[in-house]
Amino acid sequence: MKIVLGADLAMAVGGSPAVELLKRLRFNGAQTDVVHVVPPPIYTGWEYDPVIAPSVLADIAQQDRESAREAMEKVVADVGAGLGAKAVVAMGNPTERLMVHADETHADLIAINGTVAGPLVAFLTGSVARGLVIGAHQSVLLARGKSEELRPLRAVLATDHSPYSERCMAQLTQLWPQGIQHITVLTSYPEDRIRAMEPMLPQMAVEPSQAVRETLEAKNTALIEKLSGCFHPMLTTFESRISPLPVHDAIAEAMKESASELLILGAHGHSFLERLTMGSTSFRESVFSPYSVLVMRA
Repeated sequence: MKIVLGADLAMAVGGSPAVELLKRLRFNGAQTDVVHVVPPPIYTGWEYDPVIAPSVLADIAQQDRESAREAMEKVVADVGAGLGAKAVVAMGNPTERLMVHADETHADLIAINGTVAGPLVAFLTGSVARGLVIGAHQSVLLARGKSEELRPLRAVLATDHSPYSERCMAQLTQLWPQGIQHITVLTSYPEDRIRAMEPMLPQMAVEPSQAVRETLEAKNTALIEKLSGCFHPMLTTFESRISPLPVHDAIAEAMKESASELLILGAHGHSFLERLTMGSTSFRESVFSPYSVLVMRA
């Protein structure tokens, strides 16, 4: 498995949520590129200033790269041998360079420290997290908060059982994170909408809302059986949860009641424009949620 870890200079000090979460997830046989992207310097336009020679600008850029490489070696040491880390320093736009490096190295996952942004900020600023969730071809891990390394890792896996979601779940088994102790498989169906449709439906032996719940329970059970065959039965337990709440409320409730730190969901976001304007569940949860999010992309 290949991981691209987007790293900033602050991570060299230690205590990075992304590093700690990757350690706890325990991806089997992982190789990690710790990638730091030096953004375009603010002095780029000075090259036309006769006072500053091009050689001076080149020296400044070289110093930036060397300082970044020294910092990344510290991050590599923090990541440890278990994730097979090596340092990579690039220059350019951070979001673009991370995606290009992930494509060129055939990475399976991009991991970064995530921050929680308000709706206007998330839309107007080209944040790295926002850009990766929209444009990356790989699955994306956004790590938030202090990761309690000694605490068993619990996760909520949200699925709508669509064909794309099923492919994402198959991808999850290939990534094989063995550090998750408990997974709550969550499916949301807005019961109030179904009940509003009942007067327009023909008479049925079973109430539509009950029929939907039973169908989703069966789908959750089938998914758990598939996942159980890939996760170690002595290390990971599963439970099914069907919620009548709207999807975002259902996720928030499930995360709280299951004491989970990680949300796992598929990245299928209808269209690019809908993702850009926050029209998809995966985009909204990844940008605004206070917990860590693993966005699966098949």
